[in-house]
Amino acid sequence: MPTQMTRDEIDDLLSTSLVGRLGMIAEGQPYVVPISYVYRDGAVYCHSAQGRKVEALRTQPEACFEVDELDHIDRWRSVIGWGRFEQLVGTEAKAAVELLVDRYRPLVSAFPDGHPGAELGMMRTLDIPRLPEARPQVGQPSAAAVVFRVRLHALTGRSEGDW
Repeated sequence: MPTQMTRDEIDDLLSTSLVGRLGMIAEGQPYVVPISYVYRDGAVYCHSAQGRKVEALRTQPEACFEVDELDHIDRWRSVIGWGRFEQLVGTEAKAAVELLVDRYRPLVSAFPDGHPGAELGMMRTLDIPRLPEARPQVGQPSAAAVVFRVRLHALTGRSEGDW
């Protein structure tokens, strides 16, 4: 029978999962995408190319975030959080990218030949404007990507089985 997860259990799942699902409203319709992330201090930090997801979040910044783990049909756990999109620039963006690179570097290095574009893709994000006053340029074709966080203001978790 499913039970409520404690805050420690919720934080554990958010901290250890590699892929979450980010939900938002895009052009008036629900839109959910898988995304790699890092969870720190009640927020998920993400990196994305320009596109539908980023435009939707800029237009309507309220979002939800979900992670789950399934070991068996009667042994699973799931967390859903609700929060608000915040695009990061400057030193905040750089710090978030460093968190992402540190989190995913071991996975890339697990392959004998690595993935030559993986770290470069995240580092190119630093091509975005560095200063908050440069914000109007974000979203222009020269901006390679977007670094953002969703501060989670509400969380709930359910699980079944022994974890």
